[in-house]
Parts: sequence; C-alpha cells; structure tokens
Amino acid sequence: MFYDEQPEQNNEIQKAGKSDKWKKALFAFCFLTITTQYFFFTMPLAFLVNELIEVWKHNKITSGSIVGAFSFSLAGAALLSNRFTRCIQPRQTLLLTVIVLTLSAPIFFVKFDKTAFVIVLFITRMIQGFVIGLCEPQLMSVMTSLYPERLGFVTGSFELAASISSTVGPLLGGFIYQNHGFAVASTIPCVFNLFASIGGLILLSPSVMYDQPDSDSEDSQPTRTDQERTTIASLFILPVVLLGMFSETLVSMIVNTIESFYPNFYSVIFNKQEGYVGAVLAIAGLMYCIATVTAGMLVDKEVPRKTMIFSGMAMMICGCLAIDQEFIKSSAVWAAIMLSVIDFGSGLTQISILPCLIVQYQYITHVSRETSSCQMSGLFRAAYFTGAFFGPVIGGFMLEFMSYQNAYIVLAGVLLANLAILAAVELIFPHTIEIPSDRQGSYENLDSVNSD
Repeated sequence: MFYDEQPEQNNEIQKAGKSDKWKKALFAFCFLTITTQYFFFTMPLAFLVNELIEVWKHNKITSGSIVGAFSFSLAGAALLSNRFTRCIQPRQTLLLTVIVLTLSAPIFFVKFDKTAFVIVLFITRMIQGFVIGLCEPQLMSVMTSLYPERLGFVTGSFELAASISSTVGPLLGGFIYQNHGFAVASTIPCVFNLFASIGGLILLSPSVMYDQPDSDSEDSQPTRTDQERTTIASLFILPVVLLGMFSETLVSMIVNTIESFYPNFYSVIFNKQEGYVGAVLAIAGLMYCIATVTAGMLVDKEVPRKTMIFSGMAMMICGCLAIDQEFIKSSAVWAAIMLSVIDFGSGLTQISILPCLIVQYQYITHVSRETSSCQMSGLFRAAYFTGAFFGPVIGGFMLEFMSYQNAYIVLAGVLLANLAILAAVELIFPHTIEIPSDRQGSYENLDSVNSD
C-alpha cells in the first residue's frame, strides 16, 4: 500500500510546487504591470509642467488642470470598477488597457499648434487614466487572492509598485526629456507597460490559470451576493470608508500639489535642469518606497494602524512647515530633504489606511476578501487620484496669488485639521478606524467566519 500511494504523493507535491511558482510569477507580473502603469503618471512629473509653461507659454492654472486630467479620469474609472468587474474579468481588462495605452504612444510625434497640443494632451491623458483606473483594482484583487492571509504584504506591495515608479519615473522622465524631447519621453511608458503586461496576460489565461491546484474559476470571482452587497451607495454609508477616502484624498492632494510644481520651482529659483529635478523627486520617491515596505511589515505584525496614520500625518505637517522660503533660497538640498520627509510620512499614512478599509469593510459586510480588496483598492485609488486631480489645480490657483512659503503653511493647516478630525472621531467613537485585535482575530479566521 505504501508503494502504491508514493507516486500519488509525489504527484501532489509536484502540483503544489508548480502552483507556488505560478502564484509567485503572477504576483510578480501584477506588481510589474502596476509599476509600469504608474509611469504614465510619474514620468511626466519631471517635465510636463515645464513643457506647458516654458515651451508652450501656458499659465500655471492651465498646466495644473492638464496634470490633473489624468488623475480625474483614473479616479472616476476606479469608482466604476465594481460594475465593470461584473462584465469583464482581469485578463480582458488588462488586454484592453494594454491595447489603449499602446495605441496612444505615437500621438505626440505629430506636430501641433499651441491650442491643438493642449486639447490632444488633455484627451490622451484622460483616456490613459481611465483604462488604468479600471485595471488597477482588478490587479489588486488578483494579488489578494494569491496571498489572502498576508494583507500587509499585499497592500505594501501594491503601494511599493507605485512608489518604485515614483522613484524611477521622474528621474528617467527628466533624463529622457532633457536629451530626446517630449514625444519620446511620453512614449517610453507605453513600451514598458507593453512588455510588462505580456507575462500577466499569459499567466491569467484560462489554459494556464485553471490548471493550478489552488485556482478555481468560480471561487476566485465575486459571488452574486457579494456584488449585491457592494453597490456604490453602500460603500459611502460606512464611517470608516468616508474617513479613509477623505483622509487619502487630502494626503494625495497635498503631495501632488507639492510635487507637480517642484520642477518649475527648482528651474526658476535654482536654475536646475529637468535631470536634477528628476533626481530630487527620485530621492523623495525612494523614501516613499522605504515607507511602504516598513508599513507593510508593521501591518502584518499587527502594529496599530491608527498609530501609523497619525504618525505619518504628523511627519507631513512638520515637513510642510519646515519648508521656509528663506531656507529654500539658500539650499536646494534642504528642499530635497523636506520633500523626502513629506513623502515618507505620506507612504506611512497611505499603507496604513488601505488595510483598515479592507478589513473593516469585510468585517461589516461579510463579503469575501477578494471582493473587499477589489472594492476598497478601487475606492482607495479613486480617493488618491481625486486628490491628485485637485492638488495641481488648486495648487495652480494658490501659486498664482501667494508664495510657496505661504502655500505650504496652508497645506500644513489642512493636514492638521484632518488629523484633529480623525483623533476626535476615534476618541468619541472607538474602533471606527480600526477593529481591535480581540474582535478581529486573524485574517484567515475572518475569511472563514465570513464564508460561513
């Protein structure tokens, strides 16, 4: 009997090994795809505002609006992702995204006049943002389904993909723009995304995916009951969702206000070229990377997330207040250090908000982990890019009428008010932000309770 069972056991071990390799490969390609999709947002940070202001002679209000168009479109698509996932599965969504982004690549090699350039740029950025906004929540859901018991690792990786793009994107974008011009710098993200997405498309194909022992084409998708529970209206009646989205929007608005106009500021005040500005933004992005990894590890170790949220916001407030115009004029290094402090605080805050949303929403509504992850990551991205839209637009208006020094004081005041609101809500209504560990239990147990 022992010898009869041995081949079957070996076969099971081989299948388990193949499944583990498939999960790691799919997770890696989802990670790479999110990173390259974010290049469409981060690479232009080093040159887009300067291109519009210095080359095309548009004002800061117009420039901020163009920068924000991508974010506005992505935020809207992320909000619609719940309904979209009922019709199209992750592989089809990824394929649609790759096709649209690739076709948008050569548009800026065409010569335009001043008005036509702005119109085409606006429309192209809106379309790019929309398809990326539809794709990201589904990729997050796939990543969560692969490692449901390691929520900190998944959310940290999700944000790390974006933060790597924030580190490499401006540096690479500034270098390419400085040496090859706007058209080439705008095309490179399309090339990166095309190559990164091919592996994901292959691994998500039914012939590969459903051969894995841990895969189930029905179980891996949200059930009808889940879909009925996750209407847009039901999402916004939960206090934790409202607080989380509000806080994420403000954090994003402040970070993107600062980073969108830093290239122009460095160019005017310090007479620095785009390559130098890209390096400064890359250092700040590196600090965001460190923050995402650190926060993800702390989440898995069950460090109180509200403590990390409050600490991250406090760092951002200190960074904004420490950027004094007299110091900036005398030291470009000081400005870079303060920007890094702000980005680190931003990363610590954002990585702590997303797990709170996923666990709280799953605990309250009893949906599956994958459904909660898809819904909350979609709302999280909608909140982030709503802030990324309003940040450059409001920042453009602010900087037309006030100095950078006063603008940073206003931003610090807004963050301080948000921090005070969160602290007051948690004091008056305990556990609004975070479920205590004795009620929540482990992530694995929470899944089993909800499934029952």
